[in-house]
Amino acid sequence: MSILIEDSPRNLLAWIVQAVKAGDVDGAVISPFASPVQALRHRRSAEVMARGLHSEGAQVWFDAQTHALQMAGVGDFRYYQEYGFWSGSRGDLSSPNLRRDHISRVLDFQNHLEVTKLAPTMLLHHAETQSSEVTLELAKEAIEQAPDCWLTIAGTAPFWESGTALDAHIGSLAQLEPAGWFLVPVRPLATLPAEAQAEETHGICRTIRALSENAPVHISHGDLAGLPGVAAGAASVGSGWDQRQRACAYASYVQRESGDGGGGGWYERVTIRGLLGSLRPAEVAVLPGQNPALYLALGEFPPPGPQEAFRHHLSALRSVISEIADNGDDYHARYASLMDMYRNSSRLWPQVAATTGSPLNATHWIEPLQRGLSIYGDGEGW
Repeated sequence: MSILIEDSPRNLLAWIVQAVKAGDVDGAVISPFASPVQALRHRRSAEVMARGLHSEGAQVWFDAQTHALQMAGVGDFRYYQEYGFWSGSRGDLSSPNLRRDHISRVLDFQNHLEVTKLAPTMLLHHAETQSSEVTLELAKEAIEQAPDCWLTIAGTAPFWESGTALDAHIGSLAQLEPAGWFLVPVRPLATLPAEAQAEETHGICRTIRALSENAPVHISHGDLAGLPGVAAGAASVGSGWDQRQRACAYASYVQRESGDGGGGGWYERVTIRGLLGSLRPAEVAVLPGQNPALYLALGEFPPPGPQEAFRHHLSALRSVISEIADNGDDYHARYASLMDMYRNSSRLWPQVAATTGSPLNATHWIEPLQRGLSIYGDGEGW
């Protein structure tokens, strides 16, 4: 079971390398929206990122994130414009020649970085539209050019909730038999906990269950919201130190103010394995005095600091996904394992929220995902 670090405007190769060496993560995904082609004074290039990761024996991916071009408000092209992925207008996939050329340019750059081939796709809002037909044509072209490539499926909540139309679309893609899959749940806001819907989670689980029979599945920017997908058979999830690495959202691709390198403050909420969620540092600070027994029951807490919070998060996330994945191909056991975790977390949250005053609780971190997982389980006859 793997964790991949998604690319971030905070271009911290050293943090990824340290996490790889510690065995917390297996590699990283480079993005043209976060890493430039040419290195800048305070920014490593995509090539330098790839070379540094390769030298540590890490998995390295380059996701062209063509699906971001269809997001409302997209405008952060400061690095993307350097890549030359388009012979026509940026994002124009209206003809076979344009699709063929775009895919060729993306694959060529991936070859240059010596990374696993990952085909681009469009963002979908429903599984039965003209855009879904274009994504199928893109996938066919990618397999024609690189039979060993992985395919990307990116969609907003209504896409994953498309029911039988979703199943038909996934079935058509599965017939292409790629080497693997990147699934991208896309949301309007990069807030945590991710605003996942029950039916959306159900659709993602059903999709992963079908696709993982024949090839590995990565849940891009999945993080804690990706746990139901792990129960359904996913092989890896994306994570990171910033909110935008833990959820793929429109807000992460809007135009930035000049000089905005990292964007906003550090995300230092403390992930607590038993809660399958996180608390603010100030909320954690009151626990020892207000309820020492509860504080001890919740486990270890990291020292203050953004890197410490990041490493602690990875440790908690890896522990949870490993416990689920230890059930191997017994999908019922994987499902039951996560359902037990959700029930245990839901029992802890009321006491934690009452002690700390946290406005976030099981209603936010657990219930939508648990409902979606339950619907998936019902469909499987569990």
